[in-house]
Amino acid sequence: MPKRLMIVLCVAALAVAACHSGSSTTPTPSFTPSSPSPNPSVTVAHVFVTINGSPRPRIPVEESTPKSTSSPRPGTPFETLLTNKKGKVKFGDLKPAKTYCWVAILGGGKRSSECADWEIWQTTLITLGS
Repeated sequence: MPKRLMIVLCVAALAVAACHSGSSTTPTPSFTPSSPSPNPSVTVAHVFVTINGSPRPRIPVEESTPKSTSSPRPGTPFETLLTNKKGKVKFGDLKPAKTYCWVAILGGGKRSSECADWEIWQTTLITLGS
């Protein structure tokens, strides 16, 4: 390596080291996080049903609220919808602060269920099945 190139690289390394000496590496937050709360404008949940990893159409999905808040398990269904050709179904008119449960009736006596509070159903796709 030519001496001039080595000298230039050494000077550059020293300059970089001098610029960073005494500086903090901890970033300062640009905002103050607020406590999370339900979004009142989101009143739908999207459910995706698969069987052996493949999306399944025309699978009945029941919607309910939990039997108990201490142990969220599906309660008595108040709505049942079928999945579309892509294995998805959309449930509407949900209350933003409530917990809901969904049960996919997979056939052969098999079921797949999930209960989710607003932090889940307002922001993610509920996936049921096998």
